[in-house]
Amino acid sequence: MKNSINPSLVVLLAAVFAMTPFAIDSYLPAIPSIATEMNVDTAMISITVSIYVFGLAIGQLIGGPLSDKFGRMKVMVAGLVLFALCSIMLALSASVHSFWFWRILQSLGGGIAVVGVPATIRDNTEGSESAKLFALIALISMIAPSIAPSVGTAIMNLFGWHWIFIISGSLALIVAFVATRVLPKPKKAKSTSSPVRYKHVFTESRALGYMLSQSFSFSVLMTFIANGAFAYMIHFGVTPEMFSALFLVNVIGVAIVNRLNSFLLSHHSPEKLLVNFIGLQVFGTTILVASQLIAPDSLWFAVIGFVISISANGGIMANSNASFLKHFGQGAGVASAALGATQFFTAASISALAALLSKNSLWPIVTIMFCASLISLFGAIKTNNHNRIYQVPLEGEA
Repeated sequence: MKNSINPSLVVLLAAVFAMTPFAIDSYLPAIPSIATEMNVDTAMISITVSIYVFGLAIGQLIGGPLSDKFGRMKVMVAGLVLFALCSIMLALSASVHSFWFWRILQSLGGGIAVVGVPATIRDNTEGSESAKLFALIALISMIAPSIAPSVGTAIMNLFGWHWIFIISGSLALIVAFVATRVLPKPKKAKSTSSPVRYKHVFTESRALGYMLSQSFSFSVLMTFIANGAFAYMIHFGVTPEMFSALFLVNVIGVAIVNRLNSFLLSHHSPEKLLVNFIGLQVFGTTILVASQLIAPDSLWFAVIGFVISISANGGIMANSNASFLKHFGQGAGVASAALGATQFFTAASISALAALLSKNSLWPIVTIMFCASLISLFGAIKTNNHNRIYQVPLEGEA
């Protein structure tokens, strides 16, 4: 049996997990100002959002094996310190090329740090308890993307855009210091255990379907985030204020489903709930397709589909994480890195494809979201059936 995680560690893990959405969303309002000061087109600064997502995935691939070898605390702190130092250098950047360089290194630090979050949860909990903890941390960390643009705007108006990165780096250093006090001391691995490598993770038939599910369900979310402004403000012509309100409805929906999932985990397994919530996402994307077939100019028809599709992630991410990591006891760092990197690479590619194809129509967006949700459902059902048939024992089970 795994021990439960104390509240201070939960808050720490949520803070580390929230660093990424805060790093992405807090400087969005400042992009035009940064571009003007560096005398470049706005797109040259906007692209650093994608740079961060891809760098985050690579950072996780680097940090996963290191955290298994040297311990969660050392690697997480190193990642946070790298993130903090690069944040300061971003604030001091005078050219776009310098800005890109430090943004890449900042994202690597973020990835190295964040990969320790699911690994630490796997080290200390399992099954439904893991899923509940993933859900709680996700709920807490949702505060970051919700308030980050407003915080970034306030900082920029008061002190200038440079201070967005200075404050972000300072917060990372504080979190790193707390990590040295709160993270549990690493347990010595058994001498007979062999290290888990990426090839083991990508050939584990009991878990690959959950990786597929998480990657493609997250792609549904990222496709909406990347293309929501086009869908609402360009296609349907809503005001920026209305767009913000509609976006907030999705955040509230995710929070409601998140809490519902935590309640249901007391009575059902993460694997079963995963299939049900992906089914909810498929239902939402089906409504989106129907809205374009039946009433393509109806805003509220589409809103219902978007809200259901996105809210379902409140029950998908926690259960897919728990179901996947359940099969990796000794190599949780490598497994977490493989899962996170695959998730971000897949979502970034799919959402970018939707953006490229969506010029005058919502069809590319809703079609891609619908297909991604179906692939996610296929992965979860197929893997659940495989595990039910073969009943192969988990790591450490006799």
